[in-house]
Amino acid sequence: MDSYEEILSSMKNKYRELTSTEVPELSDIDIRMKVLAGEIYNNEVNLEFIKRQVFPSTATGEYLNRHAYDRGVVRKPAVKAKGEVRFLMSDYAQQAVTIPAGTVVSTSGENPVRFKTDGEAVIPVGDYFVTVNCTAQMGGISGNVGAGTIDTLITNVVGIDSVTNLWAFTGGNDIESDESLRQRVLDTYKSVSNGTNKSYYKKLALSVEGVYSVNVVPAGRGAGTVDIYIASQNSRASNDLIESVQSLVDSEREINVDALVNTASVDLFTCGIYVTLKDGYDLADVRANIINSVNEYISTLDVGESVREYPLSSAILKAEGVYDFEFNNLFPSSLHADEDTLIVLDDIIVSESGE
Repeated sequence: MDSYEEILSSMKNKYRELTSTEVPELSDIDIRMKVLAGEIYNNEVNLEFIKRQVFPSTATGEYLNRHAYDRGVVRKPAVKAKGEVRFLMSDYAQQAVTIPAGTVVSTSGENPVRFKTDGEAVIPVGDYFVTVNCTAQMGGISGNVGAGTIDTLITNVVGIDSVTNLWAFTGGNDIESDESLRQRVLDTYKSVSNGTNKSYYKKLALSVEGVYSVNVVPAGRGAGTVDIYIASQNSRASNDLIESVQSLVDSEREINVDALVNTASVDLFTCGIYVTLKDGYDLADVRANIINSVNEYISTLDVGESVREYPLSSAILKAEGVYDFEFNNLFPSSLHADEDTLIVLDDIIVSESGE
């Protein structure tokens, strides 16, 4: 697509060719050409945008949602993390203490994450704590916090001195990215679901909120069996999610087929590279760009899909600030994924070439 300056220059060159004179600066014709060049450029920008949205392979946002809808696919919404929080008193209760439903607690630190209790709970007389089911206020992986990280009481509850979570919160997922949704849409063209093949069970499992990656293994336990391995976003699937998918599969499976849903295991992927920076770029910033770019690629892998060197290299090279790179002796800690394994990016160790 031509830039505004290229369009204006072309118009002035044509004027010079037809009149044998230059366009006077700030003359009426000069102003008209600049206005017209601007409108032509805006129309070209809009046309390029429309061209990208016409095809599911390049569409984005709401336009990609429409392509997905036409193929019977829906973008997965954000899912809130769940877990348990323990409310504690400094001494045994002399009278019952009620923790109201909707009581808000949070992690501490620079970017606190808030959670609220799912229901009312009571610390009975003679006890000093109660454990309550809680849900993150916002959907996303930010709600997947570690054990012992929830330590702040936002809603004041008389008699309660501290809060904590003995176990990690899990199950939180971000809204499905364009890259993930696009891949699912494109998969519907490559392998048509007919109710009896791998694609059918994969599409069935992916229709459940919280499932982001699936591998289907026919006859894994013998004839008439189907093993379905599922994963959440960059993490193992929770027991509740497995039960939800199993229930759906049981109601929709073929007759006389033993279909079993399992959680996929997670294999953390790490590699090291030496990078040559483009002029004016800082290593720390480029490392962040590389991690983001590689994570985009790794997050498109399904359960059972291995890391391939060519797309991994392409992801590194397209990161802003990278002129060239080579893998060092840390490449790679894991390339191959078993049929029940999801590869998740753990870290990329980046050193500047020559160091």
